[in-house]
Amino acid sequence: MRERLPFLFIQCRPAGKIARDELQTIAEVTGLKIGQELHSYLLPEETDLGLVRDLDIAGGYSAVIISGSPFRAQQPNGSEDPIQRQLYNQLMPLLHYLLDNDFPTLGLCYGMQMLGQAAGATLTDRTGEDLQAVEVTLTAEGQQDPVTGELEPIIRSYTGHGDSLAELPEGATLLGSGNYCHYQLLRFRNHLYGTQFHPEITTAGMQIRIDQYGDAYYAAAEREAVIARCMSQDVTSSHRLLSAFTEHYRR
Repeated sequence: MRERLPFLFIQCRPAGKIARDELQTIAEVTGLKIGQELHSYLLPEETDLGLVRDLDIAGGYSAVIISGSPFRAQQPNGSEDPIQRQLYNQLMPLLHYLLDNDFPTLGLCYGMQMLGQAAGATLTDRTGEDLQAVEVTLTAEGQQDPVTGELEPIIRSYTGHGDSLAELPEGATLLGSGNYCHYQLLRFRNHLYGTQFHPEITTAGMQIRIDQYGDAYYAAAEREAVIARCMSQDVTSSHRLLSAFTEHYRR
């Protein structure tokens, strides 16, 4: 019997506590074994890696997962961090390949923003969300989708982003919406999914992010309030998306 193909996890952040936490959480939630069933690449450290050129995406993997990032997904203009430019330039060829081939993909936060841009959408900074847990309500299409239909009609998940999609790109379907940031859960084509929220962040994982990203998302005087509002929330309903995706697309 042929062994099942692993999942490819593209991590769009430097090595460190958050990178380790997101990889471990995805492995724990999905039951995939790191290194065997879940292959990860820390993209900032893979400066010479051509994701389409060097990896056998269609023949070697069940699906692709693209992480969040501390860097913005905006198209480079020359003034951005060099790593931001590197990530954008490495990811765009992969994203166009995935969209053109309707290859199973799950983009998380930054990952969805990059997918959206590859599909023709623009970004806005008008619906950013600070570190908090929000409700995401499935649309009728979301409740009928073979992946997101496995979720509860209303889930709760952590967010933390400055940019988001300004509009629904052509060929995309809205599967879940939020009260403030509307485009929370999308499907592109038939087999590519994106979340503006973070189904890979647990309560313990959010504490790691509060400690590391505080200056970017809240003033120092607000730290205790941020901890209180985040640590008191149950976000386990959103974790099901990860296992639903990997169960549906494992081959």
